[in-house]
Amino acid sequence: MVRLSFFEFRKHFMKKSLVIVIICFSLLNIAKIYSEYHEKSLLSPSANPEWQELYWNEIYEQFKGVMTDKKIETLMSIYKPLEQQTADKTASTETNNPNTFTGNLYYDHLFFKWNFVDPMEYSYMYKQYANDVVKNAKENVTFFESLGNDYEYKKNKIILNRFQGRSIDSFFYTEMFQYYIHYDFSAFLVILICLYALMSVFVTEKETEMNVLLLTTKAGGKKTIFAKLFSASVFVIAVSFWFGIIDFIAFASFFGSLEALFSPIYAIENFANTPLDINLGEYALLSLVVKTIGFLIVSYLVLFISLFFKNALLPFITNLFFMFGFIYFQEAYMGSEQIIFKVINPFSLVVHRDLFGGTEFVNLFGFPILSYTAAIFLGVIWGGIFLLAILIFQRKNTIYRIGVKKRVDMVV
Repeated sequence: MVRLSFFEFRKHFMKKSLVIVIICFSLLNIAKIYSEYHEKSLLSPSANPEWQELYWNEIYEQFKGVMTDKKIETLMSIYKPLEQQTADKTASTETNNPNTFTGNLYYDHLFFKWNFVDPMEYSYMYKQYANDVVKNAKENVTFFESLGNDYEYKKNKIILNRFQGRSIDSFFYTEMFQYYIHYDFSAFLVILICLYALMSVFVTEKETEMNVLLLTTKAGGKKTIFAKLFSASVFVIAVSFWFGIIDFIAFASFFGSLEALFSPIYAIENFANTPLDINLGEYALLSLVVKTIGFLIVSYLVLFISLFFKNALLPFITNLFFMFGFIYFQEAYMGSEQIIFKVINPFSLVVHRDLFGGTEFVNLFGFPILSYTAAIFLGVIWGGIFLLAILIFQRKNTIYRIGVKKRVDMVV
């Protein structure tokens, strides 16, 4: 079985053309991340060249780490005068003022506001925000318990437990993780690679009618199908991890910092309502695993659809339409309250920040299930259905073709 799987892997996934595509897409992905950094980062040399040096060499060291009253007072002693001087828009606009940090009062104000005051204020106030969520959840627990509403009682109990004791005690540079978490371009590249690579897994034998011959061999039939599925799964996992590693290394290299690696995931403002209580480094690993599960499920669907075609072009186009459909519905229901339409879409595991960013529930027989748990559970079911369908239909198709061929030969 191992030798057969290796043979299938080498036959379908160790082709020169596929290797070239992966290398080219990898370079394209790195270039895209580089452009993301230069276009969006507050500290990129192309956007604010003077900010980068000022931030890393002079200011950041003073305020990073545990937030203390002294650090906050020092920051406010710098920021408040700048805010007052620029409030009425009458301050000088000269760009070489020697009494400023950046050469301009307005740039000074924006530099401290965007890079220090706003993120530190969010971090400092998050404890109060979490306490308010806990307070409301406690009130709801008491209220719904009195009404006998077991579902709402359990839901608010989960919220209470998830938000209890949350706080952000330290300030670190999180911009790298902010853009890393919201980066989806590599997922699109992986989908294209999988579409291109998987088309040949079942189609090649049909084009040459080798599928009929393979069924008569000792290792044919189910063993060959299992070997194909196993080798395809290994390939999808390898490609997913490859691009996941590229993403992380490229973002860390271009943004130049992993300072926030051990900060809680809710240090990112868009994840203020997340049900997760892990750090950003752990979330990066969790994200990669969940994304890989999503790629596998989508790939099994691609393989299943390819069973019904005898050449690679038509299933590629058909699967491409399916992928665009998944993406459309994923975008359509992102941020909506129609939770069920999020969790049933297997592509929501590929682009999953909406699942992890908010504490949302699915009602499963009166028990509240967190949306990301439901999405993973349903995704595994989808994957199992696709795999079972592949095993059934591939076997039936091959046996049917043998029967047809025999009847044709008898007539002749």
